[in-house]
Amino acid sequence: MNHRIITNFASWIFCAIAVLIFLPLDVVCAKAPADMVLVPEGKFIMGSKIGDKDEEPVHEVYLDAFYIDKYEVSNSQYNKFVKAAKARKSYCADNPMFNKPNQPVVCISWDDAASYCKWVKKRLPTEAEWEKAARGTDGRLFAWGQKWISANANSNASDLAKPAPVGSYPKGVSPYGAYDMSGNVWEWCADWYSENYYHLSPQRNPKGQSLGDSRVIRGGGWFDLPAQVTVTNRYDSHPLVRYNGIGFRCARDSK
Repeated sequence: MNHRIITNFASWIFCAIAVLIFLPLDVVCAKAPADMVLVPEGKFIMGSKIGDKDEEPVHEVYLDAFYIDKYEVSNSQYNKFVKAAKARKSYCADNPMFNKPNQPVVCISWDDAASYCKWVKKRLPTEAEWEKAARGTDGRLFAWGQKWISANANSNASDLAKPAPVGSYPKGVSPYGAYDMSGNVWEWCADWYSENYYHLSPQRNPKGQSLGDSRVIRGGGWFDLPAQVTVTNRYDSHPLVRYNGIGFRCARDSK
């Protein structure tokens, strides 16, 4: 069955359930903006017992509803921003391995990513938003489920050795319909990174610590092992770094 039909049917079912239990329909049944998906309000399990120490403790988090981009931001999209806003171009803009229009833009700093999201009237997702959008509420390890399937993501197992065009792995889509949450390129998040943040993070809408030296990146990339492309894996990078394995996607509030 066509994946789009399955996704739409799931949305209809969710809305019907919302009616029965009196959830706010303006949030849970809202039509997502073009090329974004809705992540409904509610709780999910964040972290992992089988990953690195910074993924512990496993804890419950409540998030307000939000939208997140269905795909990583592409070179084509980013280049429109560069031209219109006279912004700095990607450091890899002239590298044929990374500059195809439908590849995710890489070699951009955290500030570059944040500026693009602001230009399109969005923002970078928080780390918690990113993880919920990637794994849903069932505690899965990869965007598509609990077990590693090499054909579902662009990692070092795919032998592509470069970023794939955005949306190339439909079988690896997340529960909410977001593509490439496991693999392809790492993605900048809004938060400052802290190894021990899960020990003190608030239960509701955590946004990371107020200051830090590095920013959170999530999702793993085209060069990574399966253990690094889990949806719980936390990593960090200096915000000024412009690396060929780091891209981003944007988010926005639902209201």
